[in-house]
Amino acid sequence: MTRPRRFACATLLLLGLAASDAPAAHGEGRIEAGVARATFTVRPGVPLAGYSRRDGAPSSGQHDPVGVRAVVLEDAEQAVAIVSCDLLIIDEHLASAVATRVAQRSPGRPPLLFLAATHTHSGPGAYGRKFLEKLSMGHYEPAVFDALVEHIADTVLRARASRQPVRLAAGREPTTGLVVNRMDPQGPRDAELIICALYPAQEARPFAVLMNFAAHPTTLGASNMQLSADYPGVLVRQLEARWPSATGLFLAGAVGDQAPVKRGEGFERAEWLGGRLAEQATALLERFEPRAPQRLLARQDTLPLPSAAVRLGRWLTLPRWLGRRLVDDDATLSLVVVGDVALHGLPCDVAAPLGQQLKEHARARGLESLAVSFVNDYIGYCIPEPLYRTNAYEASMAFNGPQAGARLVQRSQEMLDQLLGDSRP
Repeated sequence: MTRPRRFACATLLLLGLAASDAPAAHGEGRIEAGVARATFTVRPGVPLAGYSRRDGAPSSGQHDPVGVRAVVLEDAEQAVAIVSCDLLIIDEHLASAVATRVAQRSPGRPPLLFLAATHTHSGPGAYGRKFLEKLSMGHYEPAVFDALVEHIADTVLRARASRQPVRLAAGREPTTGLVVNRMDPQGPRDAELIICALYPAQEARPFAVLMNFAAHPTTLGASNMQLSADYPGVLVRQLEARWPSATGLFLAGAVGDQAPVKRGEGFERAEWLGGRLAEQATALLERFEPRAPQRLLARQDTLPLPSAAVRLGRWLTLPRWLGRRLVDDDATLSLVVVGDVALHGLPCDVAAPLGQQLKEHARARGLESLAVSFVNDYIGYCIPEPLYRTNAYEASMAFNGPQAGARLVQRSQEMLDQLLGDSRP
């Protein structure tokens, strides 16, 4: 493990120590929550992240806002920040830097970070340090990295400062005709829209809405050179227009093998998909009956993985010693339980069948469940073993072998069982 990697893991584990060692159920005192948002300010012409075909070329402007939205939840024993960033990925360097900045500026205990990327392929690049990251982001620029860290940390701290007693409601809604399986047209699709809404203690309208959907934010192709949040940005903006009291946060689901259905040309595609999802989110919110959550639990673990096997095509694999220089050999797993909602944070493009296993396991424990990709780290794709044996792009990006996805799911399920113990919502 490299020195930066050890530092990142140490930082996250220190922030998660209280969560890992705390009793499984708190059950006393009230839970408070606050929300904040900001737009990223980066230099003009910053490269976009998402497609190596852009070759690090300068962006040509900004089509719609890209930024960060944060919810901080806190009770007498635990503090958690759930953060949604209009970025391609969150790597361990970014997660570690944000954790450090928040800890330095927190008046008390720092919140455990659940730091997620929406996975837009038209967000700012130039913040990835590794060779493979530079291929899709352009060359690393310290000023861009520092600006992102400052925006994210400041938003977390402002959210925490705005806390108030909170009620919660969650639910899911099936969608039709919005997502396809991009590895196998006949394969499984995760077409659920899952929503978790937070409400002031005495008010009927939400102040924060978390939305989880599993389709790659790739309605805009490599030819787009303008900064954009893609369809998640449309979803968030339209939901906020319908619910002016709310700040929306998009959390990417199990998108590894899931692609968006595209209607129209250019930005029309993002508007169509985001608009359809906003309509269904609004209808779902109107049926919610919030109640005060009775527990707030969180945990982060580091899972060792097999050494990387970086494949060039189906038959050629780089030597292990070289693969280890390019790809991590461990993964950060994150878990937050608030009331009867569980958020599983995974550091990868996780495939829908694996995400479904996580959701079904949590639902068997009486919880609504969100499987969230691109949280606190990034290790590539995690897909079921039969798909690993193909020559698909996703298989070539599953760096840690055919069992990595199954191991992440198993450990995430164990974390939930250990955290819950005998507690009930």
